[in-house]
This record gives sequence, C-alpha cells and structure tokens, in this order.
Amino acid sequence: MPDHDNSPRTVTVPTCDHGPVTVWEPDWCTGSDREHQPGGYRVDITHASPDYEFTVSTSRGTPVVLRVCFEQRPFTECPPGHVPFVNVEMDGDWHPHGSDDLRRLSDTLTAHADRLRELADRLDGLTNAFDVTNEGRAGGDEP
Repeated sequence: MPDHDNSPRTVTVPTCDHGPVTVWEPDWCTGSDREHQPGGYRVDITHASPDYEFTVSTSRGTPVVLRVCFEQRPFTECPPGHVPFVNVEMDGDWHPHGSDDLRRLSDTLTAHADRLRELADRLDGLTNAFDVTNEGRAGGDEP
C-alpha cells in the first residue's frame, strides 16, 4: 500500500466528530458522495470502487447473480480492519471477503456449477423419457 503521506491523491472529508479529515485515496475509489459524506463520522469514511456485476443469460433476460466492489475503511475498528477487501453482495446483503475468502467463494461457485451440469444431464434424461413415453400422442395429451 502506498505511503499515505507521500500519495499525490488525497481527499478531505468534513466530519462531525474530527472536523476536516484528509486521507489518502486509492486510485480505484470512485470518490462519490456515498463514500465521502460531508458531516458524517470519521469512522464511516469508506473508499469503494465501482461495482463489478456477474450476470447470467436466461430466457427472461440477464440478471445479476453477484455484485462485488473493492472497499477500504481507513478508520474502522471492525473486521476486516483498515486493509482493502472485496465486498460481495449475495441475497441482498454485503459480505466482506479477503483474498482467501474470494478463492473459497470461487471454489464453492465452481462446485455449484458442477452440480448444475449434473442437473442438466438429469433433465436430458427426464426429457428423453418423456418424449419416448408420449411418442405418437399429439402434444403429449392423454388419449
């Protein structure tokens, strides 16, 4: 991580508990008002990158399955601490991940993908059995 005192990129955020606070700002930070809200508490200062969206194609569009962003909270005392991390949105909530956590998540998603392939194979078998059973019937209707 760059030396904060020598960084050419800083931002000053007015806070209600420490006055103006000047912090080093990572180049990936959007610097938006959401992260640098004037008048908030120093502990709430957050650096966040733009969201990276992981989508899938479906017959009904392209929904977002996962949303992630880089984040850092320079004054927090809560885990994961002051270091950058990746925040992952799943099921409507955000979950902080370090690099090892992201690798475990990736392994889990790979296992889920393998299971989906198994289900696709089973669906092929069910569909084929259905076709054979209903062969000769218009639309598969009962006689």
